[in-house]
Amino acid sequence: MSDAFIQIRPALSTDAPLGATLIHLSMGEEADWVFGRGNHKSTGAVLAGLFQRKGNRLSHELCSVAELDGRVVGALVACPGRRLGRLNLRTGLHLLQVVGLAATVRLVRYLPMYGNLVEAAADEFYVTNLAVLPEMQGRGIGAALLSHADALARSNRLLKCSLLVTFDNPARRLYERSGYQIVHSYKIEHPMIAHGSGGFHRMVKVLPPPAEIVGHA
Repeated sequence: MSDAFIQIRPALSTDAPLGATLIHLSMGEEADWVFGRGNHKSTGAVLAGLFQRKGNRLSHELCSVAELDGRVVGALVACPGRRLGRLNLRTGLHLLQVVGLAATVRLVRYLPMYGNLVEAAADEFYVTNLAVLPEMQGRGIGAALLSHADALARSNRLLKCSLLVTFDNPARRLYERSGYQIVHSYKIEHPMIAHGSGGFHRMVKVLPPPAEIVGHA
């Protein structure tokens, strides 16, 4: 199906229920391990709470949703890599408000298990989450969202996009077709991190320079 039928728009806070579902899909069991342990709320409720708030890395402010025939079927969460530090701090503060002190402290103690993982460089536009409803996959929605990420990168004056993909994730083929290449691999032994796949590939796509720059080269 052509992406001409796919409409992409900024997410709203009212998209939280399905936005949380799509973020959960993108993270798999790791979301349950990170957000669903040690608190009285479900993973979906925690993700929805973060999605509705402003300023954290899972906020609707950073999310674009894909619609097909008026139905939200996919989501992209992305931001400039230079913003990750502040966003991570705000995410921790929001988690404190959503799940309480004990659960937040427990999560912070888990972070060293990610080892020397580098998510993104300051000069990259980082795709933190990308998901399409299972029954809607294979229709070009993921590719359309990645193209949208390219446009957002350019609007932020960045010429590189990056993402992390687990070792066994078949979406890697989509990323490669879209121009992403593996630049580093991180092996992680913990059974719940990286969906238990053994680790992450860090992938980067270099965007061609704007036409006006090429024309004056």
